[in-house]
Amino acid sequence: MAPMKGLTVFIADLRKCRSHEEEERRVNKELANIRTKFKEPNINGYNRKKYVCKLLYMSLLGYEVNFGHREAVELINSTKYSEKQIGYLAVSLLMEEDSGYMKTVLSFLRRDLHNGNECNACLALNAISNICTREMAEGLTQDIVVQLLSPSASMFVKKKAALCLLRLLRKFPDSVNAHQWAGRVVPYLGHRDIGVTQSVVSLVTGLAQQFPEETRKAASFAVRRLKSLVIDNEYAIDYVYYKVPAPWLQIKLLRLLQYYPAPESPEVRSILLSILRHIIDVSQDTPRELQQMNAQYSILFEAINLGIHLDVDQGLMQECAVVLGRFITSRETNVRYLGLETMAHLAAYIDNLDSIKSHQAVIIQSLRDRDVSVRRRALDLLYSMCDVSSAKVIVSELLRHMAIADVALREEMALKVAILTEKFATEYSWYVDVMMRLVSLAGDHMGDEVWHRIVQVILGNEELQVYACKISLQTLKAPVCHESAFKVSAYVLGEFGHLIANASDSAPIDQLKALQSKMTSTSMSARAVALTTVGKFINLFPEIKTLCLRVLDRYRGALDAELQQRACEYYALGTLESDDLLPTVFEEMPPFPERQSALMSRLLKRESDTEDQRTWIYGGRDMNRDRRGLATGTASSGKEGSSQDLASTEAPSTPTNANTAALLVGAEPDAEKQDAVDDDAQPEDEMPMDESVAKSRRHYARLLWENDGILYDGDEIQVGLVAQYKPPAGRIGVFLGNKAKAPIYNISIQATPSDASKLTIQPASGQDTLPETLMPLAQARIFFDANCLQVFTSAPLLRITYTVAGAPTVSELQLPVTVAHFMDPVTISVSDFFARWKQLGDTGIGESQNVLKSAFLSTDSAALEWLRSVVGGMGFALIHGADPDPNNIVGVGIATTQAGRFGCLLRVEPKPSHGLTRVTVRATNAEVAQSAGSNIKMVFESR
Repeated sequence: MAPMKGLTVFIADLRKCRSHEEEERRVNKELANIRTKFKEPNINGYNRKKYVCKLLYMSLLGYEVNFGHREAVELINSTKYSEKQIGYLAVSLLMEEDSGYMKTVLSFLRRDLHNGNECNACLALNAISNICTREMAEGLTQDIVVQLLSPSASMFVKKKAALCLLRLLRKFPDSVNAHQWAGRVVPYLGHRDIGVTQSVVSLVTGLAQQFPEETRKAASFAVRRLKSLVIDNEYAIDYVYYKVPAPWLQIKLLRLLQYYPAPESPEVRSILLSILRHIIDVSQDTPRELQQMNAQYSILFEAINLGIHLDVDQGLMQECAVVLGRFITSRETNVRYLGLETMAHLAAYIDNLDSIKSHQAVIIQSLRDRDVSVRRRALDLLYSMCDVSSAKVIVSELLRHMAIADVALREEMALKVAILTEKFATEYSWYVDVMMRLVSLAGDHMGDEVWHRIVQVILGNEELQVYACKISLQTLKAPVCHESAFKVSAYVLGEFGHLIANASDSAPIDQLKALQSKMTSTSMSARAVALTTVGKFINLFPEIKTLCLRVLDRYRGALDAELQQRACEYYALGTLESDDLLPTVFEEMPPFPERQSALMSRLLKRESDTEDQRTWIYGGRDMNRDRRGLATGTASSGKEGSSQDLASTEAPSTPTNANTAALLVGAEPDAEKQDAVDDDAQPEDEMPMDESVAKSRRHYARLLWENDGILYDGDEIQVGLVAQYKPPAGRIGVFLGNKAKAPIYNISIQATPSDASKLTIQPASGQDTLPETLMPLAQARIFFDANCLQVFTSAPLLRITYTVAGAPTVSELQLPVTVAHFMDPVTISVSDFFARWKQLGDTGIGESQNVLKSAFLSTDSAALEWLRSVVGGMGFALIHGADPDPNNIVGVGIATTQAGRFGCLLRVEPKPSHGLTRVTVRATNAEVAQSAGSNIKMVFESR
């Protein structure tokens, strides 16, 4: 493009300006001049191009340019290449996505794609990739696919078309309809032009991560192309880089194969194994030139990664470990980095870690490398190669290095030390010592998740509690105590301080003094934890009640609202005349339910993926077992990094040296045994209930007597419900939350009654439509209006469909909507109740009676109040004093439909001594009685 004199002079004038004010005056003068010129009717293409270039230059300098869009569009419509080029550039940089000119731009883009001019087509493809709006993805994808697949299109256009499709796929995966054309693109992996193949393999790699089924044939094409390059030496001389044939294509093909399972065909496996062995053998020869070494080593590392992923030969993997051991001692920083990262991948899958452990000293030394990226990869490798035999050495080295580690690396190091300590602890004392030292060393560089997790583990392991109390008291008595260590110590003593109260130097007064000595130097959040501990001391140690009240009284006038509220409430509880309420409020915390460790969740969030998803994660073979199952098409019910990755579910009741992961992570075997005892009345041939199904039943049962809560909690989505009934009508709100790491799209939520003649459910009018895309941790909602026409027996169906990572998913749930939900409470006298009760019993119109197991009545002091809450929540008015036995519960309600109203009486007779409860429902309609009785039965079974 020839230089434009006016543009050159303008740039020179700006460079001559001595101050920003002078430059701004010159820019404003030029903007005014350009506005005037654009108003001239006969402006030619050259001047239009020149003035648009000036606007582009001013925009790049940071000045606001909000005009010239029409002129840029007119340049696109020009037949001259230079003017069209500037027009597309201006549209890419100056125009917003919601501009009114965007539809015109779309039509020009489509025209340039199909007019047969290679240059114009390439300009259009570049512009689409740069602007990349949803409208372009929806309207131009098929046109771009045509250019890629057209036999008449040039190789240059095909390459740009493939890369343009990849850009659209990554930004708008739900708008490109990739499932329609993905299979047609795959054969181009065997295209005669290596440049086209290289662009297509990038596109297919992106497709393979979201549409593996549509691109399943890509693996065989990739193997054949690799064989032609590596074994048969079939390639054009133009693509040889320092004696290495098409290194970038080899790397991309090797990476593509990592998204597919190992080939089932013995012939293909043999070819693939020979390719990997040839690449490893070639790398043994030391290259003479740096560029050749970089190319060969890059291919080698990717080949090793593929070999690890496919697990084709354990002998080959051991050989790879030896090769990588040579690389991690290289002088080249890049080679050391790749060697450590690839060895971490090897540690994630290899059966025997001895070959990697032989380099443990070198890996630990790499923690002191001058390059921070090498230090990070060394940390990842130590984390992946750690097991029971090496845990103490690795953890101690990481703790020793933490004091001098970079601030940016210290948080990640602390998280990994905490996870390794919990995962591989074989002694309670070692776990407590390491974790307390960890929070003291790195407490300022990690979040509250670490000390929260310490507390969870201690609460879940009785054998750990006494030693933890001793260490906590020692920590508080030490001259210096970090705030995180103070929180752990205060919490542990508040829960279990009574376990060491009889030991020397651990009397209640000693614990209180140690706590007080550090309170004044801590933050408000730490003092809040300490005040709760003081409140618990009042319940645990009556002998120091006066001293504890004095501490609380001092904080009743605190400026911080949280501290003041805690102090006032705890003080009021401690000064009550009756001591009945105090033990209930300050009851010992139960063990936390088994779930994914918050430390693991935080670590997985830190390891964010690039555009190409990772096929493995740091953390050893156990952490990657589920990922391999997914990659090979096997069923896997756990999320990556789930709690089962951190602990064995077969934990013995007493600790031994062989009990590793289950020692500290609560596997709750006793709870499983209890479930088996509770279910002994089931038929022998009945299969045990899946844990996720049981969890869903509990959610469903809770919503039978509460109007809001969680209906379904899965790995990808969470469904919440809120309902309000005004019989015979009701409004139900469904809330959909995205728990996946990727956006979900194509969302549809439908509610369908089992019998539309008895119950209607329709989306409420006047509400917003569901979003097209729901980002991770975001929430969508929809409301339904329900109308009960007649008594119905089956709950409606909630059908949720969505697409995540290219996989369509359907979830069907039962909505907790029964005829009993359309119940109005009615209050009647005692005499009227029994008269009506007898009348319904004599007529036998509708009665439901169940004798339900309720062992919790004898162990839970609040069980009777819970029963009353359940009956009241189901729409019954409680009639107090109606039954001679004060523990029995009597309720009255009226189920309302458009066809009529039906009275319903309820009597609940709990027998704590027998662990049984008889529930009797009588109604003027048999189906109403059965529905209410079934609801109460499900609530009992789910408790």
